[in-house]
Amino acid sequence: MSLRSLIGGIPENLQIKLNGRDVRITLERRGPENGDLWVLLPALSTVSTRGEWHQFADAMDEQCQLVSFDWPGFGDSERPAIAYDANALLQVLPAILQHLDRGDQAKINVVAAGHSAPIALGLAEQCSRQWAQIVVVAPTFRGPLPTMTGRSGQSFNWVRRLVRLPLVGPLLYRLNTSRPILKLMLRRHVWVNRDLLTPQRLREQQNISRQPGARFASVAFVSGGLDAASDSRWWLKQTQKLHCPLHVVLANEAPPRSKQEMLTLADKADRVSGIDGRLGLHQEFGRLLAETVSAS
Repeated sequence: MSLRSLIGGIPENLQIKLNGRDVRITLERRGPENGDLWVLLPALSTVSTRGEWHQFADAMDEQCQLVSFDWPGFGDSERPAIAYDANALLQVLPAILQHLDRGDQAKINVVAAGHSAPIALGLAEQCSRQWAQIVVVAPTFRGPLPTMTGRSGQSFNWVRRLVRLPLVGPLLYRLNTSRPILKLMLRRHVWVNRDLLTPQRLREQQNISRQPGARFASVAFVSGGLDAASDSRWWLKQTQKLHCPLHVVLANEAPPRSKQEMLTLADKADRVSGIDGRLGLHQEFGRLLAETVSAS
């Protein structure tokens, strides 16, 4: 799936002010305007794009309105050289929801994949009165480096500074988005089915990761710069602020540390489901996920 693969609707742009500058966000709608509204948050990753939801969108009831978007710094959205952190991303979802306001007081179904889950949960008190439910799919609250090392995202400020440098930064980022590195990441942490790792698919993923300016948000994610908190106690507290049901979809084949984080959150959920996928299950098993979240 290429960078411009869509969930099946018409893309539009929205300007949001982040860190003192206007940033263009690309979003996309599919389905009838008066249908139940589902907002689909892509996982934050080096290859993040709203196209992750294509299979899920195809499987959803045609009477729903589906909306997805590319986070700033990722996909088709603008990728400026700004400081990307969780506080900046916390401003995006309310702006999207305000932009989508239909005036009919209908509540919104929010589906957040991977590292977008803590961004959505960070808005529990502010926004969840508008939500019919929040579904978090294979949720994680720490970036890869903090997860692997057990250290906080602040410990890797030097990594973000290094990758932001001219000449040296692009070179390091290019090495870390080589096809062998991407293949290793996708095979071990993202997809179960190795048949997905075709040369064409790897080229598509590499193209996503190497868009101009992509290194700034990507390194923030990898190094923990987009982490809302340094431990799981934070998102457990956030569940207490929710004004809607919480549905946790576990990735049964997730890496052990990530799986433990999901199970910790699942203890606070109103509903728990499991799918035999890894951190990219919303993309690999989109149809099964649609059946799971649509079931009463």
